[in-house]
Amino acid sequence: MLSRLYQFMPGLITLFNYDRKWFTDDVRAGLSVAAVALPVAIAYAQLTGVNAAVGLYSCVLPMIVYAMFGTSKQLIVGPDAATCAVIAAVVTPLAAGDSVKHWQLVITMTVMTGGWCIIADRFKLGVLADFLSKPILMGLLNGVAITIIVGQFSKVFGFTFDEKHLLERLGGIPTYLSQAHIPTILISILTILIYFFMKRLKPTWPASMFAIALGALSVWLFNLEQFDVKTIGMVDGGFPLFHAPVFNVGIIRELVMRRLIWR
Repeated sequence: MLSRLYQFMPGLITLFNYDRKWFTDDVRAGLSVAAVALPVAIAYAQLTGVNAAVGLYSCVLPMIVYAMFGTSKQLIVGPDAATCAVIAAVVTPLAAGDSVKHWQLVITMTVMTGGWCIIADRFKLGVLADFLSKPILMGLLNGVAITIIVGQFSKVFGFTFDEKHLLERLGGIPTYLSQAHIPTILISILTILIYFFMKRLKPTWPASMFAIALGALSVWLFNLEQFDVKTIGMVDGGFPLFHAPVFNVGIIRELVMRRLIWR
């Protein structure tokens, strides 16, 4: 019975045979992963159109699950930029500004994607990835990267894009720069300086985590919101409010077709 459980959850073997000598290195590894994964998870959550707390949970919980059910000790599991961008592009038009429906559609699409992954694993369909054109994949990833950079560009300078599409946003940047918010820019510069200072002073330390922590501390200590410095707002404790998805056949068909088109 126990051997069958180990086959189903191989991570239990490592957990039950844990050596205390590993603890220090594991803490360092955990901090390094958190320094990269937590900021990225918040950004991806906003890219998808959901609350920042959702990004935090989607960063932590999948790692715990994979630690139990996965077989690799080096793989980092979490949100993916390309997937989040596709979900945002597919879900946002269907939600039509309804936050509850948007959240339900995100859940529905997540369940669908997980189902497809299980089917692909069951029938060994991973080999199909070898037939995907490398230039197309590189173009997709570069396009997602540019979209994210432009989206974060507005937050660094403290303005909000009115346009929804990338090309229109790029064309309007010269106009938007005149609306740049000086206190927000100063906070952005401070965060960047802290990051590079820590990278130079302590290369092995999680510089991005220090930069974010000190930036957040500055906002809190000096109450910078009174100067209209934009923040992600209060992140409530506990799990995000769950809205059971409505599995409408027509909506599911629309999600599948739109996702195939974007892919």
